[in-house]
Amino acid sequence: MLSPVLELFYPSLCVICQRGVDSYNTLCADCLRQLPRTEHHILRENKVEMLFSDINRPRKQWDKHRFVRGGAWLRYDDNVAKLIHAAKFFERPELAEMLGRQIAIEWLDSGFFDDIDLLVPIPIHPHRMNERGYNQSEYICRGIASVVNIPIDTTTIRRVKDTPKQSQLTDAERQKNVEHAFHIPEPVNWHKRHILLVDDVITTGATIRNCIKEITPIRSCRISVISLAVAR
Repeated sequence: MLSPVLELFYPSLCVICQRGVDSYNTLCADCLRQLPRTEHHILRENKVEMLFSDINRPRKQWDKHRFVRGGAWLRYDDNVAKLIHAAKFFERPELAEMLGRQIAIEWLDSGFFDDIDLLVPIPIHPHRMNERGYNQSEYICRGIASVVNIPIDTTTIRRVKDTPKQSQLTDAERQKNVEHAFHIPEPVNWHKRHILLVDDVITTGATIRNCIKEITPIRSCRISVISLAVAR
């Protein structure tokens, strides 16, 4: 946030359209309104849920994986890409926090966050954290938590493999890239808890799928997933 004096010389600009906004905002009202919503909070068996649970299997078999629900707030397009890239690579963690807050505001009445015990950002490797200085998914969690008042857990699951960036990889390469990337040293922390995994964008789902693979053996732990956007 800029001081009133700096605001005169370096006005805040909307990340998408570059029109001036006040220092408390990162998006103008028009661009925020025009973002491509998915309505996943009211659509069960949506694209995200289908990525992480085979709903066509018998219900008893599906329950073994304890996947509860999932959704993405936006469909990935050029404008959404600008937002996520700014939040992730251009030192704008406050943008990720604002977007997380907006998800929670819009989805609160749908019951999507009901009975969630913990918000869990998809972790990044310590080397990446040192380079970037923050985990954008943690800031998305902070925004959500400011509305729904659910605690954030940033320590139970850890990224132990410093994987190359996924963006230039094929689907099969993405899956192999994140194999064994996560570790949970104290699984008892999530025993009988319902956790919400939080990420910025879902493409193939390989990263979250490998997180779920680590979590699944924890007795009575239930899993839901939310992201800012879903691609394809």
